[in-house]
Amino acid sequence: MISELLKQAILRHLGETRYFISNLTGGRTVANLFKDNVVEPDQILFEMPAKDGRSLGQVLLHLIRSLEFYSRGVVTNMWEPLSYSLVDYPTAPEILLLYDSVVSSITALLNNLTDEMLTQIVDKFNKTATKGEILLEMLEHSIHHRGQISVYFRVLGIKPPEISYIV
Repeated sequence: MISELLKQAILRHLGETRYFISNLTGGRTVANLFKDNVVEPDQILFEMPAKDGRSLGQVLLHLIRSLEFYSRGVVTNMWEPLSYSLVDYPTAPEILLLYDSVVSSITALLNNLTDEMLTQIVDKFNKTATKGEILLEMLEHSIHHRGQISVYFRVLGIKPPEISYIV
């Protein structure tokens, strides 16, 4: 029961987060961007609004790969960090395609999530925690970076998307 509630909250969060990434494509579909040959590197992804910080693209890729890392680790016990280089994903459409692929993987992983798994202990990191706590941390981490992306958008002159929250 708790696993189902957590799964639904994660899926809702993933859907909301997609608005931020798709906002960079100007509302055009990825298929249309590829058809119109708009797949060259997007300069905005390399902008660093904060001195000594990550670029917008690096933050987006970090958020995406972190969601995948946490989800895969909780369900499969494979805790391997994944690459998030702008060399590999230099355009907004490519980042959006990666996001959609990662969400598809996470959705499949969450279908295997059980209440029993949420109480299993993981002691590989800074603190010992249950898998349920790790999934909550995943959401906290993602929300943190989504807020960071909102600030970056404003600094770079991009209007952040409006999200229809429950309350």
